[in-house]
Amino acid sequence: MPAFVKRDRFDDVVRRIRQRGFVLIVGDSTAGKSRLAYEAMRMAVPEFALLQARPSDDLQTLSSTIGGTRRCVVWFDEFDQFLRAGGITLEMVKAMLAGPERQVVLLASMRSKEYDRYSARQRDVTDAATWRAGREVLLHAGEPVELDRLWSPQEVGRAREADRDPRLKAATQAPDRFGIAEVLAAGPELLNDWTHAWHTGEHPRGAALVAAAVDCRRMGLHRAVDASLLVPLHEIYLSARGGAVLRPEPLEDALAWATAPVQGASSLLLPDQGRYLAFDYLIDLPGLSAIPENSWEVLLAAIEPEEAFDVGWAAVDLMRPSIALEAFDTARRHGVPDADYAHAIARGNAGQPLAAVRLLRQLHQERDALLGPDHPDTLSARHDIARYLAEAGRRSEAVVLLDRLASDRQRVLGPRHTATLVTRSSRARFLRDSGDAPAGTTPVSGTAPTMTAALGPAHVDVLLARQELGRTLSHIGRTSDALTCITELFEDQERILGAAHPHTLSTHFELALFWSPVPVTSTRPSERCRLSWATRSVFSVCIHAL
Repeated sequence: MPAFVKRDRFDDVVRRIRQRGFVLIVGDSTAGKSRLAYEAMRMAVPEFALLQARPSDDLQTLSSTIGGTRRCVVWFDEFDQFLRAGGITLEMVKAMLAGPERQVVLLASMRSKEYDRYSARQRDVTDAATWRAGREVLLHAGEPVELDRLWSPQEVGRAREADRDPRLKAATQAPDRFGIAEVLAAGPELLNDWTHAWHTGEHPRGAALVAAAVDCRRMGLHRAVDASLLVPLHEIYLSARGGAVLRPEPLEDALAWATAPVQGASSLLLPDQGRYLAFDYLIDLPGLSAIPENSWEVLLAAIEPEEAFDVGWAAVDLMRPSIALEAFDTARRHGVPDADYAHAIARGNAGQPLAAVRLLRQLHQERDALLGPDHPDTLSARHDIARYLAEAGRRSEAVVLLDRLASDRQRVLGPRHTATLVTRSSRARFLRDSGDAPAGTTPVSGTAPTMTAALGPAHVDVLLARQELGRTLSHIGRTSDALTCITELFEDQERILGAAHPHTLSTHFELALFWSPVPVTSTRPSERCRLSWATRSVFSVCIHAL
């Protein structure tokens, strides 16, 4: 193992560990999260017992076991795998930390992309308890320690001083392009191997196995995959690239190549007792191809109902509503908790709003009886009923429901709570879409600043409120103001969410529509190119959603 180079956040992590409690480190794959956590733990509490949790553990039993231990560190690597359906809950976390004269540290790490799914993200479908439970657990950790993939000049300098280790010296050669931990983990080298393996006569079958394993994780299956699933699945990718024309190697040779470590570091596939897990560096790479339809079908036929629930959420992320509906239906029919609500929402998102309303009304009655009329879950059901009534064209009914809901949410949650503000924003939007744009303008104009003050300018609900304001301004004929609003929003979304985020693409497409009546010669070539890219991107996403 290479010598440890002190990271800029090292002292902060040591301090947090010594304070006990829940310590969370977040960063890109191969940013060095696990090594930082390990070295900080050794420095902070060398005398503590170390227990490593695994996603396959009985977490309730683990929680009880930890509760009887006086001094220990519990290590949760890839913590997002513990937040799945039936996973760790806030009550378990509190139980592990509770008790007098106990010194317990929960030390966890997770990839930034997974953390973002649970934290700042607010989506139509996040009402399901598994997402809310995950957010509650992460909020209990407080502000995470964020570790950058690219090292700071100070960190690079410390690495160069450790010149006795040739691996560190080599890793510092391009610090502005690759992170040092990234190079030490052989991430860029493995990516290059995977790319070139597709060439005829190289390792096309091995490359197809890696592609199948990567897409398994992108589709929401984060455990190691049996060969019985991976082998038939990889044929989809091999055939798409040319099949026999590529002269694929024997399966045994392909697996040996894909699991061979590079420079004693990582491998493209991580073997685990006859199962295989894709190297997580590959999962978040930009520009990965769309997942083939056949892959979803093969995966759904091979997994457990609890896993189907997680696959459903992945399908939602990737804008595949029909796949999400099928996955949630499988989970619902097998009694997976909260899958019934996720299935109802998926019905609405798959273009069946009235079917969603029928299911949601039944679920609302159940929540009202079990939790009470003022419980946040009961109130959320009322909001979703109104939303899908509006999508079915029954906007006047939706506005009436939201009038009452806004008052109830303000009474129960407060006037500045996210849910209260979103309710008022939705009401104004439905008024506007029903043809009463002037009546919706004042509420929308007032909601965006209020939400910004309450949630911060980077919160996704604030960005959505600004988008609605731009649309409303356009509806009432204030085109110049609308264009300014949408343009500024697009720039902020690119910076905060990224250019490929669905919300950013939607806003970019709206900009294209603003410019569409303008003659081609009147726009700059660079802007025409960007707008063309936006149009292609949006339609590509929409095609895969159908």
